[in-house]
Amino acid sequence: MIDPRQAFLAMDSALSRRAFFGRVFKGMAVGAGTLAALDQFGPRLFGQAQTVQQQYDTGLKIVSAFGQMVIPVDHDSGWATFEPDITVYALDVYIRQVFNLGVDLAFNGYLQAVNSFNTIPPLIAYGPEFLSMDVPTRSQYLTDILIGNFENNGVQDIVAFAGVFMLLATKMVFFQNFPHHLANPNSEFQNVLGNTPNTAWDMVRYRGPVLAPEEAALRAAAANAPELPGVDLRNPFI
Repeated sequence: MIDPRQAFLAMDSALSRRAFFGRVFKGMAVGAGTLAALDQFGPRLFGQAQTVQQQYDTGLKIVSAFGQMVIPVDHDSGWATFEPDITVYALDVYIRQVFNLGVDLAFNGYLQAVNSFNTIPPLIAYGPEFLSMDVPTRSQYLTDILIGNFENNGVQDIVAFAGVFMLLATKMVFFQNFPHHLANPNSEFQNVLGNTPNTAWDMVRYRGPVLAPEEAALRAAAANAPELPGVDLRNPFI
């Protein structure tokens, strides 16, 4: 196993470089809080997942279960609609690259935190592991984390860190219109609506970028616009 102390501190360092994440976790000692939980529980904090590969594989299961909890399938698509690709993208691309700057040691620290998110409930006599909970119990667990109910157990920082970042990642990935979140190669215009199954932008009826007919209409409307005194028509951004 990679030394959790080094991994947690690397994770803390990577996140502290991001202004947004610094505001999200203002007042939370990510490094110190996670190390306190490690001092309290030792290797039990990670359950059976002791190697990097085991922690990654278990992490996929945890992120999948978390995504299905916060974005369920109903009359619209949900997290499970796009499994397993959406979970792999969320963990191995979004969390690794966006949250942890592509730093492997920092990402390993996050994997350890996510595995702890799963194993901590029985360690503090709260309930079964996250993966063994039913959906209502998982939702209550997340609620208790968000309102800070684990301060007295010495694990609030590590479960909040894992839980809040999973919440951010799953919402961001899904509502960036996964799996149509990237532009079509060599295509000037992108038609992002009318997908089967429907995606997040279909659900919220977001029109997306300007399409060819709309651009033509905008250009036609602006073609005979009056010139305003003092405007430099050589400016390419006009």
